[in-house]
Amino acid sequence: MKKAVPQAATLLLEKLLLLAHLRPLPAADTDRGEPPPPAPPSPPPPAAGCLQRGDLLEVPRTLFVHFGIYLGENRVAHLMPDILPALTDDRRQIQRVVTNKRLILGVVTKTASIRVDTVEDFAYGGSILVNHMDRLFKDRLLGSEEAARRAEKLVGATAYSLLWNNCEHFVTYCRYGAPVSLQTDKFCETVKMIIRDQRSVLASVLVGLAAVVCLAVADMHEENTAATNGCGKIRSSTQNEAALLALMEKTGYSMVQENGQRKFGGPPPGWEGPPPPRGCEVFVGKIPRDMYEDELVPIFERAGKIYEFRLMMEFSGENRGYAFVMYTAKEEAQLAIRILNNYEIRPGKFIGVCVSLDNCRLFIGAIPKEKTKQEILNEMKKVTEGVVDVIVYPSAIDKTKNRGFAFVEYESHRAAAIARRRLIPGTFQLWGHTIQVDWADPEKEVDEETMQRVKVLYVRNLMLSTTEDTIKAEFNKFKPGVVERVKKLRDYAFVHFFNREDAVAAMSVMNGRCIDGANIEVTLAKPINKESTWKQHFNDQISPCSESLLGFPSKEDGHQKSAWKPPVRLNGQHSPSPPEVERCMYPFLPGTKLTPISMYSLKSSHLSSAVMHLDYFCYKNNWVPPEYYLYSTTSQDGKILLVYKVLVPSIAHGSHSYFMPDKLCTTLEDAKELAAQLTLLHLGNCTLYSA
Repeated sequence: MKKAVPQAATLLLEKLLLLAHLRPLPAADTDRGEPPPPAPPSPPPPAAGCLQRGDLLEVPRTLFVHFGIYLGENRVAHLMPDILPALTDDRRQIQRVVTNKRLILGVVTKTASIRVDTVEDFAYGGSILVNHMDRLFKDRLLGSEEAARRAEKLVGATAYSLLWNNCEHFVTYCRYGAPVSLQTDKFCETVKMIIRDQRSVLASVLVGLAAVVCLAVADMHEENTAATNGCGKIRSSTQNEAALLALMEKTGYSMVQENGQRKFGGPPPGWEGPPPPRGCEVFVGKIPRDMYEDELVPIFERAGKIYEFRLMMEFSGENRGYAFVMYTAKEEAQLAIRILNNYEIRPGKFIGVCVSLDNCRLFIGAIPKEKTKQEILNEMKKVTEGVVDVIVYPSAIDKTKNRGFAFVEYESHRAAAIARRRLIPGTFQLWGHTIQVDWADPEKEVDEETMQRVKVLYVRNLMLSTTEDTIKAEFNKFKPGVVERVKKLRDYAFVHFFNREDAVAAMSVMNGRCIDGANIEVTLAKPINKESTWKQHFNDQISPCSESLLGFPSKEDGHQKSAWKPPVRLNGQHSPSPPEVERCMYPFLPGTKLTPISMYSLKSSHLSSAVMHLDYFCYKNNWVPPEYYLYSTTSQDGKILLVYKVLVPSIAHGSHSYFMPDKLCTTLEDAKELAAQLTLLHLGNCTLYSA
């Protein structure tokens, strides 16, 4: 400990004075146009020809290491604290070598830039290590081209944070997919060690005074900036870091940022034994982007002891609007859902809380339809590890072929995540085909008590020509009169019984039976809570009438309705829609590589209109596309009013042969959108059970 304290004090003092990349050289007088002094003599950096695009470069300095990503042609992208991008848009001034004066002001004001310099300017006379960190992140290596592409995409002004967004965070995000800083971790441990060491009281006082000065200067700058922009009082990034350090000190929990998320705990202090079982984690959505663990953790501690809190983070330092909270017991997770779902976390801001389950299943699309389940299983075991099973659905038209996709079950979420990374679309092929890979929608968990009351069977793998009457007759054979009714959709059906005992008995008897030449699969259906599903997807507007759907004012209420969020059901399962659809544009840079794709290979979260969602819905269920029929009338004041009738041919029967809203619209787009919304609502309403 005697040696550790001086070493720690030295490192801490260096970090507080320079905080990242300060060069031990006098600043140039940029006002007079004088260039910075030449770099001190040192072994030359490796020749550009020896470097490969995407390499991670390290330049060891006296007390720290500076990092960059090699882009090829003697260019390096690296993150540097710099005040100048916040003051001017003059690229020629910004591109000059960053002086100590610019660097210090950038650190204090939390501004930086990801810039591109020559290898010589980046090294500044120091020796260069190439891919030295690869040994620590063997399992996370991205391709070299992907690393360079990420670095090029981020070039420009950015926020600076010693703890969460420094040059090491930048390069580890680019090359390993997760912003990590080993230097920051060492720095935080140093702070704790000095504070807790009674022999370092004087050092702690000096550190505290230095921190107060830095906080005051940074706060003055950010408050002035907020006032200039017409903003109110907002908490500075410096205050954020101080608050997080205080939370760690108070609770004893550790905090690490990796893989685009910040982990608080996992395990908590003093925890012994394995992690909590499945069902102890909740998902939290609609979190304000400027809210962090120091505010969130106390709120979620009301429900019980937190094992781990994972806040999803943007590279800029903002959160991504959602988090995962793991409690030490299932009862605590259930209590959190009850008391915190729809909780007003800030005036007018309500969070959503629901159960979260580890997903161990991948969706694999564009599989040749002639491949059997065993062939797909054998191939997936060859190219990925941890495969437990594959789920393949036969085509509704030709039972000897699959539907062109499969679900692959892995032994753990980690194994599935590694497999998904390996099978990146566009870089991997199976049987000569470029495949589509994504997370499968997780199966809905239903509590055991509810399942004990289920008296409905889910029947899969039916022929298209098989009728509801045929199904009812077959299931009545083992005991006449036990079936109440049958609901058939495409090649699957729900068989309702009068009592549960007959349903369970029929399941064991009928599973694997042949009906009209097809071997059927029979399981208990999983009930879907109608009210909670509507509340989730319709933002608490659960009335099925048309005026509660479209997001424009109606004459009856005179105010704007909530934005509509469509229910999507894939292969008999609901797929939760995102809390909000991010709609923005990015610059189309010259040389950007484009890959042709089908809209059906995207997630439903990429779709913002009900018309597209309905088309996507039908395709994923292997249905014929919906048909729209336009009608018009004239209002009393002479306006043309429009309405669409929607027919879904694959389920057209009886009273559900078509769907038509009870409201008329003045524009074609609104009429079609309203009709699609109503159709999706009724499709979700008529099938209240899933596979």
